[in-house]
Amino acid sequence: MVDFAGWALPVEYTSVLKETKAVRTSCGLFDVSHMGEIRIQGPQALAFLQWLTSNDIARTIPGQLQYNLFLNEQAGIIDDAMIYHCADSFLCVVNASNCAKVYQWFVRNKTNGVEIIDESPATALLSLQGPHASAIIEKVFTDAVSDIGYMHFIECVFSGERVIVSRSGYTGEDGFEIYCNNQSALMLWDRIVTQGAFYGLTLCGLGARDILRIEAGYPLYGHEIDDNTNPLEASLEWAVKLNKECIGKQKLSMLNRENILRKRVGFMLTDRALARQGYALYSHNTVIGEVTSGTYSPNLNAFIGMGYVGREYSMLDTPITVKIRDTAYNAKITSFNFVAPHTKKAATRR
Repeated sequence: MVDFAGWALPVEYTSVLKETKAVRTSCGLFDVSHMGEIRIQGPQALAFLQWLTSNDIARTIPGQLQYNLFLNEQAGIIDDAMIYHCADSFLCVVNASNCAKVYQWFVRNKTNGVEIIDESPATALLSLQGPHASAIIEKVFTDAVSDIGYMHFIECVFSGERVIVSRSGYTGEDGFEIYCNNQSALMLWDRIVTQGAFYGLTLCGLGARDILRIEAGYPLYGHEIDDNTNPLEASLEWAVKLNKECIGKQKLSMLNRENILRKRVGFMLTDRALARQGYALYSHNTVIGEVTSGTYSPNLNAFIGMGYVGREYSMLDTPITVKIRDTAYNAKITSFNFVAPHTKKAATRR
C-alpha cells in the first residue's frame, strides 16, 4: 500500500495517478478503440438523426462535431455520443457498452433514404490529451491539423490512409481524437510516441481516463446517466433543444426545474475518504441520494465525486455526509468542473 494524502491506496494505483498528473502537465496518449463508430448516410440522414437526438444537429456544418443524447420515449438516456457532421454523412461515436444497443435503436427507427453502417470493428481510435497535444499533433501531421478549432475536425491522410482528426478534450484538457483503420493504428501510435518523447508524453490507461473525466465533471454512461435518467436531472439540459421534434420531446416538455426531484451534483470530501458508486449520501441522518462516481484527485490533492441528491440539497456548499461502511464522512456540494477546463476554447454549447 502507498500513502496518498493520508489515504492508503493499492501500489498499482500509483501509475494511474502519475498518468493523470502527466495529462494535466504535459501530455498523455490513450487507446480508446473500444468506442463504437456508426455512420449514418443517405438523403434522409439528417432528418433521421434529428428525430433520434436531443440536440440540434442542423446547427452544425460539415467539419463540426456535437455532443448529443439519444433518448427513449420517457426521455431516458439511451446513450450520449459525439456526432461528426461529415460532407455526405454523419459519424456517431458511441460508448462501447452501448454500441449494439444504439445500432439496434437505429435499425428499429430506420426510414427510407437512410443507410446505417457499423464501422466499429474496422476502426481504431487514439486520443492525445494535454497541454502539449497541439505541438505533438503538428509534428505527426501538419500545421493545418494543429489549427483545428474546438469541436471541429478534418479528414487527412496518414501513410496513404484516410484518417479523421478532431479536437474536443473529454479530459478537460486540450485534446485530439484520431480515427484510423486498424491496419494503420500501430504505425500511427509509434509515430505519436516518437514525436511525443521530447514533450514528456505518457502512455495512459482507462483508470487515468476515469479520474480525468471526474475531475472535469463529465458524466459516464452506467454511472451518472442511463435509460432511467433524463437530461434535466443529469444537468445536461444544455444538450436539449426543444425547437425541433424528437423522441422524448413530449416528456421533456413536461419537465422543468420545479418538478425535477433530483439533480446530479459534484461533491468534495472534507474528510479523507474514498467514495464509491452506490454509497449513500446523507443530510444529517436522512438519506438524500447516492454516489455515482468517486476518486482521489491527484491534481487537487482531494477526494471528489459525483452523485444524485434531492433537488433541495443541490445548492453549492450544502454540507452532506457519505456513508462508507458504518462511518459517515463529511463533504460539501461543489460545482462542475473540479478542475478548470483548458480546452482549445471554452465549451461552446450549441
